[in-house]
Amino acid sequence: MLDPARLTERHEFYFDLLPRLAEWGFNTLWWHFVDDEGFVLKLDAHPELASPHAFSKAQMRRLVRLAAELGIDVVPEVECLGHARYITRLPQYAHLQDGDAHHFNAVCPSNPDTTRLLREVIEETADVFPSPYFHAGLDEVDLSGCRRCRRKIARMGHWRLFAGHVGALHRIITGCGKRMIMWADHVEREPRVLKAIPKDVILAHWHYGRVNVRRDFERSLEAGFEIIGASSMLRHGNVIMPHRSQMENTEGMAAEARRLARRGMLGAVNTWWTPRRILRDAALPLAAYTGHLFAGGQADLPAGEAGRAAFFGGYARRRFDLAGKTVGDAINMLHEQMLLLTDFKALAFDSPADMLHAAAAGASDQRQEQARKLRGATDCLAGAAGKVKMASREYKALVLAGQVACRLIDNGKDLARAVDCYRKAEDMRDRGYEPARAADLLDQAGACLAGIASRLDVLCREVSAEWDRTRHPGDVKKALRPVTDPCPADSLLGRLVRSREFVRSLHRALAAAVKAYRRGGPFPVGV
Repeated sequence: MLDPARLTERHEFYFDLLPRLAEWGFNTLWWHFVDDEGFVLKLDAHPELASPHAFSKAQMRRLVRLAAELGIDVVPEVECLGHARYITRLPQYAHLQDGDAHHFNAVCPSNPDTTRLLREVIEETADVFPSPYFHAGLDEVDLSGCRRCRRKIARMGHWRLFAGHVGALHRIITGCGKRMIMWADHVEREPRVLKAIPKDVILAHWHYGRVNVRRDFERSLEAGFEIIGASSMLRHGNVIMPHRSQMENTEGMAAEARRLARRGMLGAVNTWWTPRRILRDAALPLAAYTGHLFAGGQADLPAGEAGRAAFFGGYARRRFDLAGKTVGDAINMLHEQMLLLTDFKALAFDSPADMLHAAAAGASDQRQEQARKLRGATDCLAGAAGKVKMASREYKALVLAGQVACRLIDNGKDLARAVDCYRKAEDMRDRGYEPARAADLLDQAGACLAGIASRLDVLCREVSAEWDRTRHPGDVKKALRPVTDPCPADSLLGRLVRSREFVRSLHRALAAAVKAYRRGGPFPVGV
């Protein structure tokens, strides 16, 4: 599943990706082109919905035709209840707003204008996509913001209101000759919905951590539904590139799909959410691994880390024309040790609170061991870069991912040194030493901050250049805070830029305070 709604890549990326998806064993692509941040199709009936870089209907039909020639069915997904700011952000539809506009939201299911609008959107979209399936979304819904819905919920219950909307959409979608798919998180929370919606709806159960969800899957199957499992190769916890936890999640979902295949589990889909958070091409090896798992190739590999490394070794031979086990081991090690969002936000610090976490991380033996492994993998990949004969840009993205992680850990280490120098200077002041000696230590702390700022400057330039190479340079989502971003996590580039500006400001403030201290002013406090 691709997420062009949250970041629409250059169109050629999707066309170039299709042959590779076919090579990797995929037979289906879910096209999540509608969400709060975007509507990536220019409809005749509702051109006002289209977001920047949207596909024309002719372009979309060309993508669908190419996919069909490669044996891939493209299934459209239109968010038909939650994730609906693509509708309600427009003044003419503001009256349809439901839920929390800044987090979970919805388009009001109690207003007849909603059904009319969705019918027109669904019918025109269905005409563009010949797939026998149509995904209606329906996840993460909040119906608490509408007076009309609150009255209905008080009378009939939230689940009945939700189920009634599912039924209305089902009639529209089946009227287009399609079979309806919907996300199953509300069914999991309120199983009574299973008795109130049509049995030919396919339920997509998404679980992005450890796949230990047999109760949810089996309850839907026992109720007579067919299901699909959805894992995640990229989610809110990932930044820079995917992590080992996403490989484990995908492996677990593939195992469940095989276990329940004869009972009504149709297969599995791996979701690539919010691509702007990462270096795009560094995610492609994991996409290939997903195809291998879902096509039944897991039995050909050893279990666990050894199997992943073996797969990536083969991927390096096929994709980069690089022989040898070491490159596969290095690609696997990047996934094994890659920073997750919590660590990334601390090490790319942009607030005093994050500085405390960054300094603690920088002084940690565990973090330095992580850095050693990441640096070994990155150096191995960088050393082989001159031998890469194919897909050199994708290869460089993997090297850059490792360099970003290593340099951020170095930031933590330098910040720990700066904090140590500052504390020693405080101790000298308290013990009555000459101010000049304490000032010398403060200058050392400032030098550490200058080194961090310089390192961040390099990272910002390199990550910005990678964005411009792979994406639309003028896209508003390259900015620090995208104006339509509902996700609490930061983009990779935005956080790096904010961290650089914060450290520069901190360094300037400290340098000025130390200069004043040398002249007889107060000891720098609160810098």
